[in-house]
Amino acid sequence: MAFIFNMRSVPLGDSSMHRRDQTSTSSLPAISEDGSFVESRDIPPIPPRASNRPTNQVFVLGEPTRFNYLDSPPAYNSHFKEGPLHGQNGEKFMELRRGLANNKHVAKRGGWFRLAVIAGIIVLCMIGLIVGLVVGLKKKSSSSSKSSSSSSSSSGTSTPSTSGGASGTVEGGPSNSTVNSTFPIGTYTFNTYLSTVATNCTSNPNTWLCYPYQTYAQSRTSSNATFDWIISPSQKNPNNYTISSTQNYFSLIFNNLALSLKSAGNADEHYFFQTTMSKPTKPTTQLGSQNVAATCYFNATTFQGYLYTKKPKSYPQATASTTDTSEKGAFPPWPYAVKIEQVSGSGEGTPTCLDPSGNSLGSFSVEDSTQLCDCLYLNTGT
Repeated sequence: MAFIFNMRSVPLGDSSMHRRDQTSTSSLPAISEDGSFVESRDIPPIPPRASNRPTNQVFVLGEPTRFNYLDSPPAYNSHFKEGPLHGQNGEKFMELRRGLANNKHVAKRGGWFRLAVIAGIIVLCMIGLIVGLVVGLKKKSSSSSKSSSSSSSSSGTSTPSTSGGASGTVEGGPSNSTVNSTFPIGTYTFNTYLSTVATNCTSNPNTWLCYPYQTYAQSRTSSNATFDWIISPSQKNPNNYTISSTQNYFSLIFNNLALSLKSAGNADEHYFFQTTMSKPTKPTTQLGSQNVAATCYFNATTFQGYLYTKKPKSYPQATASTTDTSEKGAFPPWPYAVKIEQVSGSGEGTPTCLDPSGNSLGSFSVEDSTQLCDCLYLNTGT
């Protein structure tokens, strides 16, 4: 099969074949996917949801933006009133708003409420801390002022005086807390010496013994006898006092003996106490026919004390290096004279001396019932 093509020559100067007729050309119409033509090129309207959305959801913090793309921009160099959220500070605040808006914890439902609650708790904690510090400082200052006032008052009453007396403040005594307005209340050490020993109530002088077994006349250093006693207000009447021994089982034990004031206002004013007890002794010599350890009991021994409130003491003697305030003892020394006695009368069965088995070692009593045995302790007369 043969194809015949007819070729037509075109003049060289004719270029109409390569030119498009401008009158016949036009822009192609816009084709949409659904086949409709959209002739308008206007900006699409804002969806109703966007316009009806509450402002607090559109704008996280602050007020809405002041300018809109639909309005013309403000004139050059125009002045408008700036709020607190505009300018350089406003830009920083907008960055903060965008950061909070993008925070996943804040973006959750109730995030702002939780944030406000946390901020409130922090503020309350700070307020509580400040209030606590202020109250603590006030209490500390008040306590320090009270202590300073008490110390100044105590130092102000240290004027030397020898008036003393049981009814008022004892001044001029040792510098200790017990010798103050509370006198005679306190715990005191009574430093004495064994002055005399009488053995007339027994037929054997070795049965009546007085600690420390040597008198001041025999030895000035070995005759010291120390008593530690407590003076307290009476439970029945606070204006009266009682005296008790400390819990020292190597000394005489007694509790809550009444103190009575004698010779009030006179130079020999003193407190007096008295009790009856059984005095045991352990003789160092043989009693009876057998050489055994013996214990003798003076069952009606009177123990009594005179605590003077004005009469000065002279023992132990103060020297250039020692004073009354440096006396040996567990407690402050009693600032005045004292007189302490153990007295036993004679009579049948006095004393009663037994061996370790409880058997009697004989009779050591005297017929004269007026005879006395005595241990006398003083801190005066030296």
